[in-house]
Amino acid sequence: MLSAIDDGDLEQHVRQLQSQYPNSGNEMIRALLRAQGVLVTRSRVREMLTRVNPTAAARRWSQTVARRVYHVPYPNSLWHIDGNMRLIRWGFVIHGAIDGYSRLITYLNCSTDNRATTVLSQFLKATCLYALPSRVRSDHGGENILVALFMHLVQGLEHRGFITGRSVHNQRIERLWRDVFLHVLQHFYLMFYSLEDSEVLNPDDDVHRLSLHIVYLPEIQKRLEQFRQAWNLHPLRTENNRTPSQLWTEGMLKNIATDSTAVNNVFGENPYSDQNIDAILAQYGIQTLPTLDEEEFPAVNVEPPQLILTQQQQTSVHNAIQHLSDLKIKYQACCTAIISILQTQV
Repeated sequence: MLSAIDDGDLEQHVRQLQSQYPNSGNEMIRALLRAQGVLVTRSRVREMLTRVNPTAAARRWSQTVARRVYHVPYPNSLWHIDGNMRLIRWGFVIHGAIDGYSRLITYLNCSTDNRATTVLSQFLKATCLYALPSRVRSDHGGENILVALFMHLVQGLEHRGFITGRSVHNQRIERLWRDVFLHVLQHFYLMFYSLEDSEVLNPDDDVHRLSLHIVYLPEIQKRLEQFRQAWNLHPLRTENNRTPSQLWTEGMLKNIATDSTAVNNVFGENPYSDQNIDAILAQYGIQTLPTLDEEEFPAVNVEPPQLILTQQQQTSVHNAIQHLSDLKIKYQACCTAIISILQTQV
C-alpha cells in the first residue's frame, strides 16, 4: 500500500537521502525510502530526483553496464565474502557477504581491525539470520581463515564448504564493492582527505585516529546498514524487478523439497546450534575454535591507535560531544576532549 505523503515532504525525504547517498539512482533511493517505511511509485521518486539534482539524473539515465553471466542453483548455495580496504588509510575496514543466487547482502559491517575473529563473528551473526550457506568463496586473505575452518568442520572436508581463489572469481562481491563505494564509502573517502587537506586530520596521530573512530565509526555503520536494507529491497531489472529478499525467499520455498545442503540448513535440523557445533568439534578432539597466530596467516594489517582510554575517560569524551550533530565539529571536539584528558594525566 502506497504511503500518503505529499510532494513537499517526499522532496524533503529525497533531498536528505540524496545528500547522504549522492550517487544513488531512482531504484536505490526508492529502496532507501521503503527501508524507512515510505512506499511511493517509481515515477514520483524519479520526479523528485529530477527536481533535486537534474544534472545527475540525466547522467545516470545515459549510463549502461555490461555484466557477465553468473549462475548458482539455490539461495545459500554460495556466499561470497570479502573485505574492502578503501578506508584503510584511516583505520576502517568493511567486511561483507552476498548470496550468489539472490544477491542478498547477508552482512555489511565497518570495523577498526581486520582480524579473523572479527570476520568469523560477523559471519556467524549472519548465519543466525539467513542460516548456514552450503559453500563460501573468498580470496586468499588470512582474515578469512577462521570462517574456512568453521565451514570445513561443520560441513566436512569432502563437501568443499570453503573455496578460495583470485578476487576476479569472486565477482558478486567485487561488483557489490563498486556500489558500496559509490553509494556509501566515497562520501567518507573524500571527507577524510578534505580533513587532511585542511590540516585538521593526521592519520598517523593517535589522538586524531582515535577521535575519527569514535565519531565516524557509528555513522559509517549506520549508512552501511541503511544501504544493506535498501539493496535487499531494490528491484533487479534482470530478475523481472524482484528484489534480492524476494529472490532469496522464493528460491527457498520453491526448492523446499530439494535434497540440497543450502535448503536443508534452512528447513532441516539446525546445523550450527551449540549442541551440533560442540559435537562436530569433539569429533576432531577440539573443545573450542583455536586462536590464531596472525603472522602464520597474513592478512592486510590495520594499525590500531596506541592510545587507549579507560571506561571513565570514554564516558567523559562521550559527554563532551554527544550534543553535536555536525560530524566535522564533533570530530574536532573529540580531539580537544581527549587532549584535555591526556594533559590532566601529566
